[in-house]
Amino acid sequence: MRSSKLLKKLISGFVFAVFAAITGTGLSIGQERIPHAQDKPPGPALSPEEAIARMTVPDGFTVELIASEPELVNPVAMTFDERGRVWVTESLEYPRMSAGEGRDRIRILEDTDHDGRMDKFTTFAEGLNIPSGIAVGYGGVWVANSPDILFLEDTDGDDKADRKTVVVTGFGRFDTHELPNSLTWGPDGWLYGLNGVFNRSVVQDPVTGQTFDFTCALFRINPRTHEFNLFAEGTSNPWGIAWNPVGDPFLSACVIDHLWHLTETGYYHRQGGPYPPFTWKAESIVSHKHQKAAYCGITYFDSDAYPKEYRDRLMMGNIHGNCINVDILHERDSTYQASPAEDFLSAHDAWFMPVVQKTGPDGCLWVLDWYDRYHCYQDARRDPDGIDRLKGRLYRIRFRDTPRAGAFDLRKESNARLIERLHQANVHFREIAQRLLSERDQPEANTLLEQLVLDDARPFKTRMHALWARLGARPLSREFLKSLLACQNADVRAWGIRAAGNQRINDPEVAQLVAALRYDQHPRVRLQVAIAAGKIEHVPTVSTLVDVLAQAGKDPLVPRIVWQNLHPLLESQTEEFTTSIASLESDKPAAVIEILPRVADRLLAAEKPDTAAITQLVSLLLTTSSAAESADRALQILTQRIRSGELSGDSLDTVRQTLSGGLTRHFGTPLADPLTVSSLELATSAGISEAKSRAAALLDGHSVDGPQIRLLNALITAGDRSALPIAASMLSSGGHSYGLRRTAQAIGRIPTFDAVTVLLEQLNTLPEDVQPAVIEALTDRTDAAIALMTAVADGKVVASTINANQARKMLSLKEERLTDLINRHWGIVRSQRDPARARLISQMRNTLRTSAGNPVAGQAVFRKVCAQCHKIYGEGADVGPDITRNGRASFEQLLSNVFDPSLVIGSSYQALTVVTNEGRVVTGLPIEDSPQRVTLKVQGDKMEVIARSDIDEVVRSELSLMPEGLEKQLKPEELIDLFAYLTLTGPPDDPNARPLPGARIEEQSSNNPPEFTALVADILPGFATEKSGVDGVAVLSNYNGRPALRTHPVSRNEPCRLHGSMTVPDSRKPVLRVSIAADHRGDWQLVVRINGTDKLASIIRSPSAMNRWKDIEIDLSEYRGQTVRIELLNKANDWSYEFGYWNAVEMLAE
Repeated sequence: MRSSKLLKKLISGFVFAVFAAITGTGLSIGQERIPHAQDKPPGPALSPEEAIARMTVPDGFTVELIASEPELVNPVAMTFDERGRVWVTESLEYPRMSAGEGRDRIRILEDTDHDGRMDKFTTFAEGLNIPSGIAVGYGGVWVANSPDILFLEDTDGDDKADRKTVVVTGFGRFDTHELPNSLTWGPDGWLYGLNGVFNRSVVQDPVTGQTFDFTCALFRINPRTHEFNLFAEGTSNPWGIAWNPVGDPFLSACVIDHLWHLTETGYYHRQGGPYPPFTWKAESIVSHKHQKAAYCGITYFDSDAYPKEYRDRLMMGNIHGNCINVDILHERDSTYQASPAEDFLSAHDAWFMPVVQKTGPDGCLWVLDWYDRYHCYQDARRDPDGIDRLKGRLYRIRFRDTPRAGAFDLRKESNARLIERLHQANVHFREIAQRLLSERDQPEANTLLEQLVLDDARPFKTRMHALWARLGARPLSREFLKSLLACQNADVRAWGIRAAGNQRINDPEVAQLVAALRYDQHPRVRLQVAIAAGKIEHVPTVSTLVDVLAQAGKDPLVPRIVWQNLHPLLESQTEEFTTSIASLESDKPAAVIEILPRVADRLLAAEKPDTAAITQLVSLLLTTSSAAESADRALQILTQRIRSGELSGDSLDTVRQTLSGGLTRHFGTPLADPLTVSSLELATSAGISEAKSRAAALLDGHSVDGPQIRLLNALITAGDRSALPIAASMLSSGGHSYGLRRTAQAIGRIPTFDAVTVLLEQLNTLPEDVQPAVIEALTDRTDAAIALMTAVADGKVVASTINANQARKMLSLKEERLTDLINRHWGIVRSQRDPARARLISQMRNTLRTSAGNPVAGQAVFRKVCAQCHKIYGEGADVGPDITRNGRASFEQLLSNVFDPSLVIGSSYQALTVVTNEGRVVTGLPIEDSPQRVTLKVQGDKMEVIARSDIDEVVRSELSLMPEGLEKQLKPEELIDLFAYLTLTGPPDDPNARPLPGARIEEQSSNNPPEFTALVADILPGFATEKSGVDGVAVLSNYNGRPALRTHPVSRNEPCRLHGSMTVPDSRKPVLRVSIAADHRGDWQLVVRINGTDKLASIIRSPSAMNRWKDIEIDLSEYRGQTVRIELLNKANDWSYEFGYWNAVEMLAE
């Protein structure tokens, strides 16, 4: 019999296998490489029998093969039908991005003799294109086949699809390993599915017409009406949905944390991309991780086929780990916390890719195995022919001699028999019986189900499946809803609330019962009240949400769900909110206090902010002893709005009048108290006289520490006349460089020419590392920029103090007089940087800052190579600039001038090329250009005089006389020695000589936020940060061969944020290059945000012990010629050694 079956298998799989071979798929030949996220080459594929022999499972368990190639190839998704048959989608097309007809199919696998091996294989549908999800129900087969969700019907019973309906459309194909997937029936009778973070989709609900524009989300479809909506959003590339016995959904996800409990209306942490405004994201339910970070499939195992210690736990496929991981759920208020258990299966085979896990009709775990050398999309896109499209396996993990399921067909069973099946210990039958009872929706059965739900003597799981079977049928009656809401079981009450909300019931009595449950003792009940409150007529939504929040305690989920449902209402129901807050007891609950700054921020964003309500809330915070931190946050939000001009006029008058008393009470407390600083800062910004006087008095000491800078900015915001003389004194105080830079930036905000004069007068007296900030302030507006360039023209400011970016910024002002001053007295800025030069500079920056050269030997190198054109300390020729004081304002400027000399050419050093009548070509620096002659100074300090009558053509060059390629002329050690010499502020024998700013990395660290920006500037000039977590900010002289800035996320939920601005070249393909690394013991998430939009999100980990640095380039073509705001986020991934190491942030152009 077995040989006969084998012959059938070979015949049935032959056509599909040959098709795969002749279309260019199959094994690639050549040197094997290490695929992404694997530690070594995967080696050759194993036969199914060899693969099973390698697998390890707990004692008493065995792995059995159910089906394999050639009948089963490239399996993606699977489900069971009412007869125990397995429906599998197969994909040859992966990773094809284009939509349209494909070569993929759906197969039905059947074990006709019930011996545990599939022996009948039927092709149900073909012509699909990466069918990534499948579910059977409601008379057909539901298939995720992006851009569509399809409904396929077999109208004549021959197991062939002969009718196709597009249920919804609009799913993306931007990233074909993140397509809509995991179609799964939910407890409420809707069909649920997932979509990934990099697969933008725009789907219109065919019932309401509402359009949903989303990426990573848990969506659902009503099987009867085809209504579409989003249940929750967030995570990464989720693949797999599981439901626990109370009907809560759990997802497995890649890259970020692996396990998530999703709740309706929740928005969860994203791997990348922007959040909607005012989102308060929820987090995962794990603080641990298993092997690596690529998960596919998840199931809540609930069957008596296994011993108790293996039941009621989540089992997840780990693709990179080649295993089945296990997590155990523990209730945590309204949500859960998971803990790890021992792996259930380890394959010890890099080809094993468990994409689906489900409980079979025999009660065992069934595992679908894609079986391929490539785990990752990156390898599949790079080498599509390397995908093995001819393999696939389906396994069963069996405990001892667990019996086979035998023959059955639930479609033919009576309602009474299906209700009996709700008592079975194997969840497989409970779920299918539940769905069939919902589909049939017969009154007699519905009545029996309702009786079963309310029977406290019946098993809990049976009652819940009976409830869900009833929910999936016709709407619940008013009386049954009332019974659910009054039930002694908390989870039944919670589902009663969900049912009332989903039915959008309009019944005052039911609404009153739902509203009363906001005081329920069980957090899951209160959670559902928060979600349903806005759906049910006659429930006072805002006050109900406030009451639920007031009881949240330390619940990590309820406040976030309350906020997601509350903030859209705040603008239109402000009075209801403030009244609800006022009605709470005088000692406001902590969860309420903590949300008020968010409320203030949301109200301030309204087109017409209700300033009275905002100030009422802030006053409450100021008078609540336990609310200091929240009050501080709220005050800073108001100050920011005043400074930006968003809060002005009558609204500002309201703030001033209402908060004056509350703020002034804090003026007498020490300035070290954050609330004192924020109160005084806000009051001063608002123009309150007493505050301005107090702030001015506190600034008389001329300190340039953080609180003083904040108060100075407040005086400037208020337009106080004392601000400029105070700022001028602070700038000349000789304080620390960070504070002086912040002071200069503040003066730049004062819109008077007197402020420009102060900056120009003090520029040359300030430390070298402060001067760039002054220049930056002077290049912000036209009058200041003209004054600066006039000072350069008059010889009062050295032109080299201005860097190329600042020159570009002034040119972007497009003022004719200014442009002329720049061109004549500063020079021409090449609009594009040679990308090869830029990369060389990055390399040299690392090499030269991490190497200790010999300046005496470097002096000899200078004499040999550079002295023909340049002079330093009185030695050398006068062809090029005397670099004693030119071109060495900083290490960065020196790097650019040496390795990319044509990027910026000083006006006095623009070369002329003269072609004589005789065809002679002479290039040099013009000394004289008159009607009579042209005199050029050429290399070696030699003069060339050419009579005007002998000249055929004169061309002004845009290239420097200094040739590129110095790195090719010198040995590496000579180059290091030369820079050791050039980066000293004096000759090697000068005891006072010290390195130029940035030339040497002094290891230092700080936990003091006011010092962070100065440390950041050592490695990433122009960037700053205000917060960093563990160990603050550190500068390292050598981290794996490069200088590095080290940061850490502030918390699991708050990243360290580096921010700055850069001008994007107006070139063919400008790119932002970010060089980063991770601690070898952990990883972290990099997010790059441009003008508020996330452009990249990537997990950073050490690829090897030899090279831990990663250089990432981001295309910024859409921002050509613009100055952009750049945010670089060091975000937590799994909270294990999340240190971010930063080496460079550069703008390159091709």
